[in-house]
Parts: sequence; C-alpha cells; structure tokens
Amino acid sequence: MKIIGKDSVSNNHPFKISEEDRLWVEENFRWLKEVFGYPNKMEEQVLLTPKYFPATFGEDRVKIENVITDLCKLFGIAPHTVNYEIHTDLRDYNIPYEIEGRAFECETALEKGHYQIYVANSLLKHPERLIYSLIYEFIRIRLTESDLEFDVGGDDTGLFIYLAGIYYGFGVILAQNLLHEGHTSDGMWEIKWHYGSEMPQPVMAFSLATYASLTGNSNPAWKHELKGDFKKMLEDAISYLEENPNSLYDEMEVRANDLFNEANDHFDNNNLEAAISTLQKILFLTNDDVMKADVYNNMGYYYMRTRDYQRGISNFRKALALGPAYGFAHDNLGYALIMTGELEEGRMCLEKAIETGNNDIAYTFRNFALYYQRKKDFVNAEAFFQKSFSEKTPVDLLEYHYAEFLLEQGDVENAKLYLTRSAKKNEEEGISKLRGLN
Repeated sequence: MKIIGKDSVSNNHPFKISEEDRLWVEENFRWLKEVFGYPNKMEEQVLLTPKYFPATFGEDRVKIENVITDLCKLFGIAPHTVNYEIHTDLRDYNIPYEIEGRAFECETALEKGHYQIYVANSLLKHPERLIYSLIYEFIRIRLTESDLEFDVGGDDTGLFIYLAGIYYGFGVILAQNLLHEGHTSDGMWEIKWHYGSEMPQPVMAFSLATYASLTGNSNPAWKHELKGDFKKMLEDAISYLEENPNSLYDEMEVRANDLFNEANDHFDNNNLEAAISTLQKILFLTNDDVMKADVYNNMGYYYMRTRDYQRGISNFRKALALGPAYGFAHDNLGYALIMTGELEEGRMCLEKAIETGNNDIAYTFRNFALYYQRKKDFVNAEAFFQKSFSEKTPVDLLEYHYAEFLLEQGDVENAKLYLTRSAKKNEEEGISKLRGLN
C-alpha cells in the first residue's frame, strides 16, 4: 500500500490523516501486537543519551563499533553476529558532484546469525545521522532474528520498518530524524544535503499516537522530547485518536500484559511464588492464545526453578498445545525431562526446539550438555557446555550446572569459581550451593 496523505477522514479536527493511511497503520500494528504482544508501558522510549548509549557517549568521537555495541544490547542481538565495513566513494574526494535520488549511506546483508553492515565513509562525518542509520539497520536485523517477513518491496518495506521501530521503543529517535539537512564548506566547494524519510510526518504522528494508545497512556512523558510543530501534531493525533478510537486497545489484554511484566519482575527478584501467582491471574483475563502459551511456558519455568519438575512439565505441554512451534517451550520441556531422568524424550524435545528456529541455541547447547552429563558421556558434555559459553549470551543456570559438572569431575576449586559467577547473577541455586561448599 502506498501512503497517500490526503482525503482526510475528519474535517473538523486539526489533525488530518487519510482513511487509507490510518487503515495501513492499524493493520500493521495489529499484526505486530499479535506477534509481540502489547508494548510494555513501564518501559521508556529509547533516547539518544548516555543512559541508553553508554559506549557511544563514552568517547569524545562517535565510533561505529561503540554504536553497534550499544545497539546490540538495546535490541538483544549477540554482538559477535554483527560486523561492519566502511566504503569510500566520490563523496570522499574534493571534487564537485551531484547525486539524485537516495545515495548509499548504510545497508546490511541480512543472514540470520551473520549480519554485515556496509557504511559509507562520508556518513562518519555526521554522527547523529550515522547513529540513526544504524538504528534503522538494527530494526531490520531484529525483524530478521524474529523470522518476520518484512521486505515486501516498494514503499511498504521502509514504512513498515518505521512502524516496527516505534513498536521496539525507538519512535522518538525516528521522529527526530524525519528530516535531516545541512552543508559544509572548505573555502572552495560547498556541499549541501537534504534527507526526508519515506514516512510523512502525519503518518509518523498517528503511528506514535497509536503506540501510546496501546500502552493505555494518552499523555506519554516521551512526547516532550519532540520539538515544535511535530510535538503539536502528535498531541493533535492523540486527541484525534481519543475522539475516533480503534479496536486495537483492549483494557483486559493490556492488564494481562502488565501482569506478565510484573511476574518477570518477581522472578528477577527470586520471588517465584509471587511470579507464579501473578501469571495465574492472567489466564482469567486474556483470550490471546499467544499470551496463554507464554504464561504456561513461564509458569512451567518458574515451577521448574522451585524443582517442581512435574508441574513444570505439565505447563510446558499446555504451552505446546497452544503453540506447537514454540521453541522455548520445547527447550524447557526437554530440560525438565532430562532433569527427571527421561533422557531420550528430553533429547527429542531439544531437537524439536532447534527445528522451530525460534529457540535460544545457547540454552539448547546447555541442555544437550546436561543430557550427555547424565549419560556419563563427559567428553560431549564438556563440548556442549563450551558451545553454550561461546554464544556469549546470558543463560540461566549455565554457570551453576557447569559447576556441578566440575564437582562431578572432582574439580572443586574451579567449581567454586563458576558458582561465584552464578551467585553474582543472583541465582539462588548457585548461592545455596556455594554456601554449602564454604
């Protein structure tokens, strides 16, 4: 669908958007909501500040590698999967030139798990534009990691990337970079540039207003980060949406989403009983099978962390009944079965987790290590533990289980080192085990 930007559906409101544009935004937000759930209203919008970009702002000069470090953390991308190359062209030489259309600035070769970002050398002279361009590429990377087909060709692809960026919490930065212009002069030649994004300002304002609506917040604090006319346009868009509501917002589903995030907070604080109790409330609120599957998976995981493996197994099976291709649930079920001695069925679950393509391979490697450890195949167990560590992503209980493996080999001193790492992650299992050894 091509953004039109005319034929307003409301002639009596200061904010104008066409029926076709509004429908496009709402249909794509509905799809994103079905995939990712409601945005977490407790999470702030990402801003271009040292709080969110500590590596970037940690040095006087903006460096690509530091921006990539920060974006990997913000988007949950493994840093070792992202590389970059800098390319020179006519713009790097002191001769006059003219470019019509969109000049190459930043582009990524997208292969899941292996991302190569190509950056024009001339972009390094414009730090804010460089950061914005890399954010745009990381939205594409995150969509690729989530196995979402987004490259449909034409205008729709770029526009959808903006919508996904808003959903991921980068709406303010994207809105701040809708227009970018400037000039430089070396005394002989003057270089001027002007960039306008493919998303018109009214459509961006309506998209941000829709995002705010999905969080149940009609007066988001982040709107004050926007300046001048666009801030006023956003406020008008929010007002327009209040007068002309859509069916995206469901108070019960938003409440369910809030409880889901609350349960995660309880888990982070090692309050597993409160986490389980909070998740149970969601089942009385939501009609969303994706949310229910997540609830059963997480509830099973929390039961498993209390060593109630049978309740964990029961909940994982419920999650898989709702979502047979749920990689995390297959992995968790495999782990629970291995821990209860059902080794071969557990291994089958791990293989199914890999087949789904939406598992966390570092967890799967850890679980295979436990499978081989219990088979007394210590060579393969060690190999899979090391594979899990080599992914360089956080894995619950990895250090704890490896410490237990070392204890089984009689290596008490190194086991204590790994238990200490587990304890630093605030894992009760590691804390308790370490206390028993000291």
